[in-house]
Amino acid sequence: TSSFGTTSMALLHLISKVKPGHPVHFIDTSYHFPETLAYRDQLVTDLGLKVVEVKAEAKKNRFTKENQTWRFNQDLCCFINKVDPLDKIKGNYSVWVSGLLGFQNIHRNNLDLFELKDGILKFHPLIDMTKEDLSLYRQLFELPVHPLIHQGYDSVGCTHCTKKGQDREGRWLDVDKTECGIHDTQSWIGNRVAV
Repeated sequence: TSSFGTTSMALLHLISKVKPGHPVHFIDTSYHFPETLAYRDQLVTDLGLKVVEVKAEAKKNRFTKENQTWRFNQDLCCFINKVDPLDKIKGNYSVWVSGLLGFQNIHRNNLDLFELKDGILKFHPLIDMTKEDLSLYRQLFELPVHPLIHQGYDSVGCTHCTKKGQDREGRWLDVDKTECGIHDTQSWIGNRVAV
């Protein structure tokens, strides 16, 4: 999966070199910044990526729009637009490669390189990469920078739940929340694989 967020380019570049044409699942919530969609399109062109869009059912997404669910129940909005659509396709795969980085928050810093749940091996190949490593990688391979970085966004999600800020502090305004639920620790506890 890829959010095509501010730190996505490293894993996407690696995938394009190691397994060209491998599907990259993009969860289209319909709430992305236009800059994120333009960045996605640029990386698709530059790296030759095969993007598969994952979306909520139209009526469920419409419900979140009409009721502005993100204002009063961010967990429900994330579940409808991200978690549930991804859960519906995860059973088709035995390995999930994710670009989570340990420096992004405490939850991610505590993740292992490999985790196992419901027959899916989750692999975090970049989990130990630092901000400096990521910056160097981007420069070394001349990869484009997400346009919102220059506007003060270190992390980018949906437009109504993202503000400027360092790492993931700019996510989910005025709420003690740093994850949407697709990387939920609770669902993976007890299923870690020692390396």
